[in-house]
Amino acid sequence: MVLLMNSFVILCVLIISPVIYSAQVRAEKKPALSEGKNIYLHYCAPCHGMKGDGKGFNAENLDPRPAKHTDAKLMSRRTDKDLYDVIKGGGKAVGKSTLMPPWGDTLGNNRIKSLVLYLRKLCKCQGL
Repeated sequence: MVLLMNSFVILCVLIISPVIYSAQVRAEKKPALSEGKNIYLHYCAPCHGMKGDGKGFNAENLDPRPAKHTDAKLMSRRTDKDLYDVIKGGGKAVGKSTLMPPWGDTLGNNRIKSLVLYLRKLCKCQGL
């Protein structure tokens, strides 16, 4: 009976450990530029445009118009934290347009950081 219980415990550890480890690795995944681009094209491009020029297919229906992420002068005045905050909380959370939705619950922290990396690539600039 003891041998059977020990075998059961070992089997459970062997089955559960990889699942727990896998979840931890996914949770600790570092932000990546390629992931940021994919997120941008899916969530941001409809308003901000495929190239980040503010000319997405929804842009003409929005007032104010979406930000131009390729505008280095504009984007360099924003810190990475500013960009993170507006993505996470939406425009309303930072005193901008309420038409910019909050993406925090949808994307999560690391995916937002990946998106910030891609925004910096689009503007070819660094924040304050």
